[in-house]
Amino acid sequence: MITYTKLPIEEIEYLERPEFHKDEVDFKKFLLDSMRKYGMIDPIYAEYGHDYGKKIKVIVGNNRMAVAKILGLKEVPIIVNSYDPNFRPKGRELKSDNEIRALFKLGKDLQIRRNADGMIDQIMPPWYHKVKHEYV
Repeated sequence: MITYTKLPIEEIEYLERPEFHKDEVDFKKFLLDSMRKYGMIDPIYAEYGHDYGKKIKVIVGNNRMAVAKILGLKEVPIIVNSYDPNFRPKGRELKSDNEIRALFKLGKDLQIRRNADGMIDQIMPPWYHKVKHEYV
């Protein structure tokens, strides 16, 4: 089940980055300025269950999570793909590709993968395949 909701930052496991790499200083400044001005434009994408146990783990959006924490945001918009039928976060269940794409600025360019049963298995940004499954 895939759900769109808002969750407190402390309920989400992400790659904490107290300092960005020195090559990313300009990117961090740009992201900070952008999120200050516009907020978080695209939701975070996370998974629950699967290989992560009983945790909500960010798949796409670790940099935005780090900046959200710096900005003192208490909660973030997030899409949670739950592989555990007993875990059902409160929020809006997303069933169609169009519902998912409507939540993202990159909408039409998102890659949405489905499993053999036709259920949405993963949502990936358009550049994901280019980095060979490394986190962006």
